[in-house]
Parts: sequence; C-alpha cells; structure tokens
Amino acid sequence: MTSSVKIPELLQLSWPGAGPFFGCDQDWFPRFWQRKAGCGSCTGANILHYFSGRKKLSLPHDVVDQESFVRLMEYCWQYLTPSFRGLNSPFLMQKGLDEMMEHLGCPGKSLVLAVPDDPALRPSLKTAEQFIRAGVQSDSPVAFLNLHNGGQEQLENWHWVTVVGIKGDENRAKLDIYDNGIRLAVDLGDWLVSAERGGGFVYVSQA
Repeated sequence: MTSSVKIPELLQLSWPGAGPFFGCDQDWFPRFWQRKAGCGSCTGANILHYFSGRKKLSLPHDVVDQESFVRLMEYCWQYLTPSFRGLNSPFLMQKGLDEMMEHLGCPGKSLVLAVPDDPALRPSLKTAEQFIRAGVQSDSPVAFLNLHNGGQEQLENWHWVTVVGIKGDENRAKLDIYDNGIRLAVDLGDWLVSAERGGGFVYVSQA
C-alpha cells in the first residue's frame, strides 16, 4: 500500500531559471553554519510551505522564488536553531514546529515517535510504519531525523529530511523522501535495524 501527502507536488519547487527541486536545499543559506547545520530549518520550511499551499496557515511572507524561500528557511532557523551538536532530538523539532504553528495561526500540534540509540528499545517496524503513514495520510509531511544512516548510503548522517510518502507495509516499507532538492527512497526497516544511533519522526497532527 502506498500513502502520501495529498499534493506532494507542492514541495517540487520550480521557478523561472531554477529547479525543479524536491524540497529546499540547506546550501541556499547565506552563512556557513546555516549551510552546515540547517537541515532542521529546511525541513521545517518544507512543512510550512506545504501547509501554506494547503491553506492551513499563512506564511510570514509570500514565497515566489528561491530568494523568498530562503527567507522562509531563515524564519524557521529562529525556532529550529541548532546547537553545536545540531538539532539532534525529535523533541527539539516538535518544540520549534509547535511554536511556529501557534504564531502562524495553525491549530495543529506535533506528534513524536522517538527512536532511541539502543536497538533493543526502538519501536518496531510496524509501529514506525503506522506512525509515518498516519502522518502523511493526515496530509502532513513527516520530519525524519537520522543520527546514523544505517548503511542507507543516500542518507547523510546526523540529518533531517522530509518524508512525503511511504510504500509497502509493516513487513517492508520504503520512505519517499525529499532532501536538499533530491528525491530519495529509503528502506525503513533496514534503517531501524542497522542505524548505530537513533533519531525520530515528527509530524503536525491536524486533529
């Protein structure tokens, strides 16, 4: 079974002379530390941009080109500011998203599925698959933090990405991910088993 947000094309960004991009790219940031550690802010900006396109909130300014999207990334940086270790907890994403949702007049609250470092304490593939599916079926992109890529070579370590869909079931599930302008397919079960560190998933519930 395949589930996705209702209009993933809203995050397939294209402007005259630029694109298409699958979500924004942290390399668009103007400052070095932002380019190095701005993945959480990029993921937040993707989520806000999607909700704006679905008329769930009004952005702090119009996004009409890459420059104005960078301004949205800068806005998210204020709420999703990384420490020297980055934005290294799903609960930091939850806090920043909830603050932005409140300030932008969206009633949603974020839900978290944490993935501990200890493999024995991690959620099952079924639990993770159901959580992510619930997120995209509620029409919310899902923020995914992986602190180790678990051998999924297309994933960067210590990194936030945006999940827009999931294919398969509790036995074999692949994530449809937008990351720095590129579309990725990541095996959820393999990551849960193989990642040497944890991470987590966050989405904004509309209930």
